[in-house]
Parts: sequence; C-alpha cells; structure tokens
Amino acid sequence: MEGSSSQSGNSSTNTAPGNLENNNSLSYKTILYENMSNNRILLKLEEDGFITPDDKVEELLKNLTKPSYLYALKLLFENLQNEFSSQVLANSLEALVDTPFNHYSKESVARLELHLRTLVTVLERICFSPIVLSKELRDKVYNSLAKFAEIHRKTTQVIEIGLDNNFRSNFNQFNQQNNNQDEQIIKK
Repeated sequence: MEGSSSQSGNSSTNTAPGNLENNNSLSYKTILYENMSNNRILLKLEEDGFITPDDKVEELLKNLTKPSYLYALKLLFENLQNEFSSQVLANSLEALVDTPFNHYSKESVARLELHLRTLVTVLERICFSPIVLSKELRDKVYNSLAKFAEIHRKTTQVIEIGLDNNFRSNFNQFNQQNNNQDEQIIKK
C-alpha cells in the first residue's frame, strides 16, 4: 500500500522544469484573471455595456485621480489576453503623462506609485506593439518623468516636515500677508 500511495503522490506532483514553468505561468494567469474578474469597477463597466478592452480603457481614463480607477486600468493593460488599438494606447499614454497632482498628502504618494506603475505598463504595451510615437509625445513622456520625480520629492519633503506643520505655516504666512494688506488699505 505504501508503494501505491507513493506512486500516486509522485504522479500528481510533476516537477519537470518545463511543467514547473508552465504551472507558474498558469498560476500567474489565474491570479491575474481572478483580480480582473473580482475588480468591482471592471464588473460595473461590463454591466454598463463597456465590453471591449478599448471601451473600458476610454471610460477609465476619464477619472485617473481615483486610485481604484487607476488600478482597474493597470489590470486591463497587464492582462496580455486584452488587445488594444494603437489609438487607445496613445490616448492612454497621453492621459497618464498629463494627469495633475495638485496637492501633497500621504495618499498622493500611493497614488503616484500606482500612477507610475500604470504608466510603465502602458509603455510596455506600446513597446511591444507596432506603434511609433511622435517626437512631441515622446518629449511629453520624458518631461512627465521629471515632473513626477519633482512631485515625489516635494511630497516626501512635505511628509518629512509634517503635514500639520506645513499647512499651519503656510496659513499663517497667508494671514500675515492679508493683515499687512488690510493695514495698508486702512492707512490710505
């Protein structure tokens, strides 16, 4: 009996290098599929009639300031079974390099990281597709990287100083300027 149980154990465990690689690839694809199918935003888009990956991307691009939308967009681009038109890839890249970050907070650090990961995923998709970007768009991408580095630096600086201290000091400076202007108006 021991021999038969060890045989059944060996037959169910296939450790050939090729099969191990296939199992890892299969498990990665399974996890990716589960993430996509469990993502409530992607499910909601399908319920609303956005069936194709292009339609979903175009809808998600309308609200890039929400991390949940960024994550759904990233999942769409990471799924290699999804095919995108060259126009949607170019529009996605342009939208991602033009997204504003107009405040600094702990949440904006996480959003910036997710934003950059999504941008990299779109760039990877473009690199492996028959698309040649215009010089203007390439320059926008390069400039946005410098802009995102500056946003990261400023956000890190604000967090190191402390969000409460930074707001209060700026608010106090604003009040002092207003008081000086009020005094000048009264003197006139």
